[in-house]
Amino acid sequence: MEGLITFEDRIAYLNIHWTQKEIDSFTQRALEYLDILKVQPLIGKKGKIKGVRIGLLMKEVSLIYRVKPIKMEIELLSFVDNRQDPRRIKKYK
Repeated sequence: MEGLITFEDRIAYLNIHWTQKEIDSFTQRALEYLDILKVQPLIGKKGKIKGVRIGLLMKEVSLIYRVKPIKMEIELLSFVDNRQDPRRIKKYK
């Protein structure tokens, strides 16, 4: 659920600071990355926490997610702005 909330937060930020074309590009890139995760869930860089991975969607935004191999699930934890305070995402990296 947090993944959805932070995705919506990113879109809200983009609506203020980016053009509609850039927002559409970000949304498309996020959907493409999620499609890749369905096939290759371990594509992201390993995080500190077991099972947590960090995938770079674009220069400004990363996706933090957890792979649950037994259930064959991917849990979206957070979409983060790579320019934000690093202490906010330090627990994952």
